[in-house]
Amino acid sequence: MSATLLCDIVTPERLIYSAEVNFVAVPASEGEIGFLAGRSPVMSTLNSGLVRVKPEENSAMLRFAVAGGYVEGDGRKIVVLANRATNVDEVELDYVKEKITETEQKLKALSEGDAQVAFFTAELNWYQLLENYAKR
Repeated sequence: MSATLLCDIVTPERLIYSAEVNFVAVPASEGEIGFLAGRSPVMSTLNSGLVRVKPEENSAMLRFAVAGGYVEGDGRKIVVLANRATNVDEVELDYVKEKITETEQKLKALSEGDAQVAFFTAELNWYQLLENYAKR
């Protein structure tokens, strides 16, 4: 049996995932960073992308889409504090496609200088990220 570390994936709204795991990979701003038990401490900002978690040695990889945030790990625990996060396996592709269409229509209806453009652009990017990973 290999050594494990505690992994918490958290958003401002709720705890998404918490368990002892064998391995975690995150989309850090410097590139992908992998975490195993005993790893040297590290802290980094996150890019939007995919967090991969291997709960047990012979288990399937869990996948979580994240939209920015931070990661901190010390070899015993890793905390992914994401602006947004969800388990990719729980994503309903039809719902996501509907939200993409709806958000694109809202963006088209806004004028260029409208303050809501940034919000709806971020929403569109999130749903496109979910669509991309849910298809895999």
